[in-house]
Amino acid sequence: MAVDRMTTDRMYEVRITGVVPDVALRELDDIEVARQEMRTVLSGRFTDQAALYGFLHRLRSLGLEVVEVRQVAADGSFDRESPPEADEPAGDSQATDGPEQ
Repeated sequence: MAVDRMTTDRMYEVRITGVVPDVALRELDDIEVARQEMRTVLSGRFTDQAALYGFLHRLRSLGLEVVEVRQVAADGSFDRESPPEADEPAGDSQATDGPEQ
Protein backbone atom coordinates (compact mmCIF):
# COMPACT_ATOMS: atom_id res chain seq x y z
CA MET A 1 0.00 0.00 0.00
CA ALA A 2 1.05 3.61 -0.52
CA VAL A 3 1.08 4.32 3.21
CA ASP A 4 3.79 1.70 3.82
CA ARG A 5 5.99 3.14 1.07
CA MET A 6 5.80 6.61 2.54
CA THR A 7 6.77 5.52 6.05
CA THR A 8 9.80 3.41 5.11
CA ASP A 9 13.23 4.84 4.51
CA ARG A 10 14.36 4.95 0.92
CA MET A 11 17.95 4.45 -0.21
CA TYR A 12 19.46 7.02 -2.57
CA GLU A 13 22.77 7.47 -4.34
CA VAL A 14 23.96 11.01 -4.90
CA ARG A 15 26.82 11.56 -7.36
CA ILE A 16 29.08 14.56 -6.79
CA THR A 17 31.55 16.07 -9.25
CA GLY A 18 35.12 15.55 -8.11
CA VAL A 19 36.45 14.18 -4.86
CA VAL A 20 34.64 15.38 -1.75
CA PRO A 21 37.13 16.61 0.87
CA ASP A 22 37.32 14.54 4.07
CA VAL A 23 36.44 17.62 6.15
CA ALA A 24 33.10 17.88 4.29
CA LEU A 25 32.44 14.15 4.68
CA ARG A 26 32.73 14.40 8.46
CA GLU A 27 29.69 16.67 8.47
CA LEU A 28 27.54 14.08 6.69
CA ASP A 29 26.15 11.58 9.22
CA ASP A 30 25.24 7.99 8.28
CA ILE A 31 26.36 8.35 4.67
CA GLU A 32 28.40 5.75 2.81
CA VAL A 33 31.12 7.08 0.51
CA ALA A 34 32.54 5.54 -2.67
CA ARG A 35 34.98 7.28 -4.99
CA GLN A 36 34.73 6.54 -8.70
CA GLU A 37 37.24 8.18 -11.03
CA MET A 38 36.41 11.90 -10.91
CA ARG A 39 33.18 11.53 -8.91
CA THR A 40 32.17 10.75 -5.37
CA VAL A 41 29.07 8.64 -4.72
CA LEU A 42 27.26 9.23 -1.44
CA SER A 43 24.66 6.65 -0.38
CA GLY A 44 22.16 7.03 2.40
CA ARG A 45 18.64 6.38 3.64
CA PHE A 46 16.10 9.18 3.91
CA THR A 47 12.71 9.01 5.58
CA ASP A 48 10.98 11.24 3.04
CA GLN A 49 11.58 13.77 0.28
CA ALA A 50 12.01 16.59 2.78
CA ALA A 51 14.95 14.72 4.35
CA LEU A 52 16.46 14.09 0.91
CA TYR A 53 16.07 17.74 -0.10
CA GLY A 54 17.60 18.82 3.20
CA PHE A 55 20.61 16.59 2.49
CA LEU A 56 20.94 18.02 -1.04
CA HIS A 57 20.77 21.53 0.42
CA ARG A 58 23.60 20.65 2.84
CA LEU A 59 25.73 19.43 -0.07
CA ARG A 60 25.07 22.65 -1.96
CA SER A 61 25.97 24.74 1.10
CA LEU A 62 29.31 22.88 1.21
CA GLY A 63 29.95 24.02 -2.36
CA LEU A 64 29.56 20.54 -3.85
CA GLU A 65 28.13 20.02 -7.34
CA VAL A 66 25.45 17.31 -7.45
CA VAL A 67 25.29 15.70 -10.89
CA GLU A 68 22.90 12.81 -10.26
CA VAL A 69 20.43 11.55 -7.68
CA ARG A 70 18.88 8.11 -7.99
CA GLN A 71 16.79 5.90 -5.80
CA VAL A 72 18.24 2.42 -5.35
CA ALA A 73 16.77 -0.77 -3.92
CA ALA A 74 17.75 -1.84 -0.41
CA ASP A 75 20.40 -4.18 -1.86
CA GLY A 76 22.04 -1.26 -3.71
CA SER A 77 20.71 -2.07 -7.19
CA PHE A 78 18.87 0.56 -9.19
CA ASP A 79 15.18 0.79 -8.32
CA ARG A 80 13.30 -0.11 -11.52
CA GLU A 81 10.06 1.37 -10.18
CA SER A 82 11.30 4.77 -11.34
CA PRO A 83 10.15 5.92 -14.77
CA PRO A 84 12.47 4.83 -17.63
CA GLU A 85 13.35 8.49 -18.30
CA ALA A 86 15.14 8.57 -14.95
CA ASP A 87 17.85 6.27 -16.41
CA GLU A 88 18.61 8.59 -19.31
CA PRO A 89 20.95 11.55 -18.85
CA ALA A 90 19.39 14.90 -19.69
CA GLY A 91 19.53 15.75 -23.39
CA ASP A 92 19.67 12.15 -24.63
CA SER A 93 16.09 12.03 -25.87
CA GLN A 94 15.67 12.15 -29.62
CA ALA A 95 12.93 14.39 -30.93
CA THR A 96 11.86 14.64 -34.54
CA ASP A 97 10.48 17.67 -36.26
CA GLY A 98 8.19 15.77 -38.58
CA PRO A 99 7.09 12.37 -39.78
CA GLU A 100 9.79 9.74 -40.21
CA GLN A 101 10.77 8.99 -43.79
